[in-house]
Amino acid sequence: MSRESHQRDQEIAPESIQQEIGQIARGAGLGLGGNIYLYFINFLFGVLVARKIGAESFGLYTLGVTAVTLLARLSVVGLDRGSLRYVSIKRREREGAAVWQVIWISLGIGLLVSLFTAAILIFFPGFFLNSFGWRDKTALLRLFPIFALALPAMTMTAIGIAGTQAFRTLRYRALIPNFILPTTKLLVTLALIFILGVSALPPALGFASSQILGGILAVYFLWRLARKMPRETKWEPGLMSELLKYSLPLLLSSVLVYLNGRTEIMVLGIFNQANSSGIYNAALRLAGLSMIVLTAFNAIFAPVIADLHHRGEIEQLAALFKLVTRWVIIVAMPIFLVQMLYPHQLIGLFGKDFASGALALRILSLGTLVKFSTGAVGIMLLMSGHSGLVMFNSLLTLGVALTLDFILIQAFGVTGAAVAGMLSLVLVNLVNLGEVWHLLRIHPYNRYTLRPFIAAAPALAGGWLWSLWLPVSGLAALTASSVLVTAIYAGALMLMGWNEDDRMMMAALGKRFRRLLPG
Repeated sequence: MSRESHQRDQEIAPESIQQEIGQIARGAGLGLGGNIYLYFINFLFGVLVARKIGAESFGLYTLGVTAVTLLARLSVVGLDRGSLRYVSIKRREREGAAVWQVIWISLGIGLLVSLFTAAILIFFPGFFLNSFGWRDKTALLRLFPIFALALPAMTMTAIGIAGTQAFRTLRYRALIPNFILPTTKLLVTLALIFILGVSALPPALGFASSQILGGILAVYFLWRLARKMPRETKWEPGLMSELLKYSLPLLLSSVLVYLNGRTEIMVLGIFNQANSSGIYNAALRLAGLSMIVLTAFNAIFAPVIADLHHRGEIEQLAALFKLVTRWVIIVAMPIFLVQMLYPHQLIGLFGKDFASGALALRILSLGTLVKFSTGAVGIMLLMSGHSGLVMFNSLLTLGVALTLDFILIQAFGVTGAAVAGMLSLVLVNLVNLGEVWHLLRIHPYNRYTLRPFIAAAPALAGGWLWSLWLPVSGLAALTASSVLVTAIYAGALMLMGWNEDDRMMMAALGKRFRRLLPG
């Protein structure tokens, strides 16, 4: 590698893509704020509802949500990703009629498929119960019709929010899925528990009502953004077939990606009691906390990838890939450290029934470390047009996951499920990483990527020594310990210093977070 290319690998020329960095940072800041609120409310929902209705009823609710979300993924038929990619491209080219064409095709097909699927779930719930292998979970029969009411709305939300992201704004993603849906679900569920009593019915009704509201709002806000586009151009005759050719492989891929994180819950439902699914779900929720960082950056980075790849700006894309990945690791690392240091205290927040999930939390967290450390590799493949390859990767990973599930869960229960989930997550992300390099000749690493890992070492040691000196017991002690670990980590990063790109990213993130604060 030449000296010039080596320098380019280390640092981006500020004048060339400063605007892109600022836009990514501002979008990620808004997305991260929304994701933090979403996680907090979902965590609060899990703790409050699980404590009130118990592990078994919470497990039934978890199985119901798993089933309806899987069916919603099918109903979207990959058009959420398709609309994100093609609206991004057509918007950049100022082809307003083509933007509307993509939107109407995506929403229309999604609505028809979801209504058909919902009708089957309402009138033939036993078919799905047998298909998922939950024949002894007959309590789900009265819950399935309720979840079916949410199916069309979930489809409209997925396509509508993806469409708004194509306009390079995360405002509506933060407002609807991250704020309105979880808040409505929590409030309605708690009210219904008070009215209807303790069972899986109140959270199911709360889930359905929040999804219906979200679907209406997502379509409305997408319409508000799209109406500003000029309509002088004509509809493109081949655009529908091009959109469907890209999106249809993602029908299976989207389902497989969801299953790759949920097959363990489904297999636990086959081999064990419903409470095992609830315990694993609690550990999965906690382990996924660091994913809010990756999700926030990916949401705003995705349309940038589609645009830069379409224009052939691969060098600029490679530079941003490295910077975004580094900042995902920087922000997510302290969350991982707390999960590894204090798993018993974290899982204990759900109640005594969930204490056996501590080891599962630690194992799953190792998988999420690999996931956020590989950055936006999956999105990079999708937004560069390789939807068929993403489908193949997902199919491969699902096969491995199911094989591991049936081997490990029957023998080791929740812990076996965690090992299977962790290994599957590691596999798919390493495969994606290799394929991005093979196809695009770019990767997300340079020497600055090592800095958050180096800073993690003293933070991990400090947190461990702190717990030896003062045992971490209770929410206050857990909070104090987490702050200490984060402070040591941040201090170590500061000692190593920042390059010019990092300072630009920090400035933009700081500006966004200051705007989010009241006053």
